[in-house]
Amino acid sequence: MVDARSSLRLIGYWWSHDAPEWPRPQDWSDPYWSLEERDLVALYLESGQHMPYATAGLSLCRLCDKPNGSLEFTDGVFLWPQGLAHYVREHSVRLPDEIIKRAQQWAEPMNWEVDLTWWREQKARG
Repeated sequence: MVDARSSLRLIGYWWSHDAPEWPRPQDWSDPYWSLEERDLVALYLESGQHMPYATAGLSLCRLCDKPNGSLEFTDGVFLWPQGLAHYVREHSVRLPDEIIKRAQQWAEPMNWEVDLTWWREQKARG
C-alpha cells in the first residue's frame, strides 16, 4: 500500500519504443489551448522543486528530438521530468485539468502577513 503522505503522482512521461505503456504526447496536443494558460502551466512546471538526483542521461522530446534535460521536479503532489514544460509550451500538450488548476492556484497572489520581528530577534552563533 502506498502512503498518501509520501507518494508523488508521476506525470509527463511519454511513449517510446522502450516504454510503450506511456501515452503519446501528440494525442494530448491542443492547438487551440490559450497561449496565456500554456505559458502559466509551463512556468509552474519550471518552478518546481528539483529532486536531489538526475536520471541516467538526457531525454529527447518525442515530437521534435530536442534535448529535454535529465532532472525531475515536484510540487509535493506531482513528479515530472524537466522537459514537460517544453511539451506544454512548444507543442501545446495540454495536461489534465487538475494540473492546470494547481498551476492557476500557484499563480494567484497571496495576502501574506510578514513577520518583521522574528528575524530581528535572532542572534548570530559565536
